[in-house]
Amino acid sequence: MKGAMGYLVITRLKAQVREVFKKPSRLIYLLLMLALFGFVLLGGSGETDVPARDARELPVLAGAFYGLMFVILVNSGFKNGASMFSLADVNLIFPAPIRPRTVLYYGLFRQLGASLLLGVFLLFQYGWLHSLYGVGAGALVLIVALYGVSVFLAQVAAMLAYSFTSASPRRRMIVKTCVYGVLAAFVLAVVARAALSDGLTLDSLIAAADSPLFRLMPVVGWTAGILRGAMTGDMLMLGFYVLLTAAVLIAMVVIIARYNHDFYEDVLRTAEISHSAITAQKEGRVADSAPANVKVGKMGLGGGWGASAIYFKHRLESRRSRRWLLSPTSLVFAVVVIVFAAFTRDSGPLPAFLMAVYMQMFSEALSRFGRELTKPYIYLMPESSFAKLVAALRESIRGGLVESLVVFVPIGLILALDGWTIAALVLARWSFTLVYNADTVAEMRLFGGVSSKVLTLLFYFLLMLAIALPGIVAAIVLSALGVHPALCYAALAVLNVPVSLLALFLCRNMLQYAELNDQ
Repeated sequence: MKGAMGYLVITRLKAQVREVFKKPSRLIYLLLMLALFGFVLLGGSGETDVPARDARELPVLAGAFYGLMFVILVNSGFKNGASMFSLADVNLIFPAPIRPRTVLYYGLFRQLGASLLLGVFLLFQYGWLHSLYGVGAGALVLIVALYGVSVFLAQVAAMLAYSFTSASPRRRMIVKTCVYGVLAAFVLAVVARAALSDGLTLDSLIAAADSPLFRLMPVVGWTAGILRGAMTGDMLMLGFYVLLTAAVLIAMVVIIARYNHDFYEDVLRTAEISHSAITAQKEGRVADSAPANVKVGKMGLGGGWGASAIYFKHRLESRRSRRWLLSPTSLVFAVVVIVFAAFTRDSGPLPAFLMAVYMQMFSEALSRFGRELTKPYIYLMPESSFAKLVAALRESIRGGLVESLVVFVPIGLILALDGWTIAALVLARWSFTLVYNADTVAEMRLFGGVSSKVLTLLFYFLLMLAIALPGIVAAIVLSALGVHPALCYAALAVLNVPVSLLALFLCRNMLQYAELNDQ
């Protein structure tokens, strides 16, 4: 069994390559992604003698993004550990006569590859990165690699944190306090330094973050230092932070390998949870996320009759899952968009609006509306299909308005926009709540039988563009005629609503027959 893990890795890689050529849908998707990336690369590779923005901003912005992902994954690791192994590994590799340390290295190698693949979406940000910061292809590859490294670091740290804190809630609280306390202390130090220098402005924050103090911040500062060193050609800075990151990673792996001989037990729960989620997704079921200890509190829906009971059920589920106005994920997306708007404030509100709509695609994908359509009782209610669809949408519409206000009121203040433009941006962003949910219904109604998840995502994106096309065309035409931007965004919002409702109405018959996938 000496070369068992090496044989398994090579065999898995060969099988994955064969799958691409055996399944035409995957090959088509791969070619499409390559074509889109080539289009982005060629379209954004124009001459940029002088970047539009201060080049110091990019390492700080990238480091903050990496740090945000690190905190989210480590926080999840305190509860469930790291998902480095599948249930097949648990059933086949764990009982095999292979040293646990070798199995651990195999899991780490697989996780590193998965982490690097997660950063592929950053390749499609080349256009605005090149135009604003003069980023070349080499720097873009480094940005993607650093994203993968930060996710990998988070997974290893999550595994380590879970290993040493899972048996003691008190120890878990102490470790969480130390981790978040250290990160918060660095952030406060940078903010204080900026406030004491030239006042609390974006320029002063960038100047304060472009310092050795900020670069000592775990993950956030280290990745920013690597990117900064590569962009400026400072090999000493680049090498130092690469070695620092590698040393911390090696130290965590050594601690897990030498002092946690029972890591098999630590990953069992995560493997089971991941397998259950994958199985539920294949069967068309999506489980609602809720805390481990749910406080039931008041019983009953508290209102609703007929189709409207769906809305009150959603409110009850939100209360029991400790979610009030917005979910933590939506708040994170809102912060990302606001920070992005601050960095691109010289380009007006359009980049921030496009970023907000792009991020909304992910937040709406996690909403309860799509999950509601996979449950049987919505098909059995003696109400009209359109009324049931509208009732299931009410919570998403309510949350979309709150999220739009949380995003664009601060952005309007940052960009010094007038009240009419802020209101129009809020309405336009809110209208895409209907667009995305109508897109979900249309995709399920027209392409519900497609088993390929890749093709499903492609159809979802194309249908979204088709629904929003009338509003987009109207906004572009009005902008070309020199109309005030507020009216352009308002026209987009006004046209999105009836087209979305029309799509819902045309696809309402999907609730007459349950055509759920079981694959």
